[in-house]
Amino acid sequence: MPLLNLFISKHRKVDFEVSILIRDLANVPLVSGLYYVKWRIRNASHASGMTERAPINDHSVFWNYPINTMAQLVINKQHILGACELKLEIIQELSGGKETQTVGTLSINLSEYAESGVTTRRYLLDHCKFNSTVKLSIRMSQKSDAGTRFQLPQPQKSMFSPQDMSTPDDRSIESVASERKLSSSSSAVASVAAATATANNTANAMVTPSPQLKKSQSAMSLPHFCKQTTPFGSTDEQSPTDLVEQLFMRKPAMNVQASS
Repeated sequence: MPLLNLFISKHRKVDFEVSILIRDLANVPLVSGLYYVKWRIRNASHASGMTERAPINDHSVFWNYPINTMAQLVINKQHILGACELKLEIIQELSGGKETQTVGTLSINLSEYAESGVTTRRYLLDHCKFNSTVKLSIRMSQKSDAGTRFQLPQPQKSMFSPQDMSTPDDRSIESVASERKLSSSSSAVASVAAATATANNTANAMVTPSPQLKKSQSAMSLPHFCKQTTPFGSTDEQSPTDLVEQLFMRKPAMNVQASS
């Protein structure tokens, strides 16, 4: 108990039984080492300790380590319950304990959970290279005069409940993925349509048009090469008989002239 609490009136002091269960550490992109948690609670009778060392399994570490202690909190002049800070430090141990490094830290105000029953949440670690989260179950039960009135402080630490493990960031990518899936599906449909159109065009190009039979010009040229027979006496041209007679009749005449 802090010495300053000795000078504070009794009706402003509230005793709480603090029960905490350090469940697990999730989303750890490592494959080796042992992990443990150092913890410290301000204004508590049992103020500090550490969990056992546990191996990593499928990017998670499980402890299920319980903490039970008493804490005396002070109500300020604005009737707001004073802070009860819980600090966690997650440590990775390598080479049989020869090397250690801090994975991340967490600091929350337990006063925010006073008289709220058992609250189980996931908390994003501070000073962590990864988006690792630690799962805690917290209960703050009032043990002093139940008639003491106070207000809870405003929550300061972001948290993720087990039933809402998908954070806002987790929900946008699904949309880009869903969007990507929809986009890829649309692209696939467009590709199939383009391929079908190309195949149709190719098939149409490969079909040879049926040759068109040109009209024979024999009927058209026949009148030019063959003389049409007309009725006798209907033309001025001489018949073959006349030509023969004229041919043979001219020779005697020519012979007579030659003899004279």
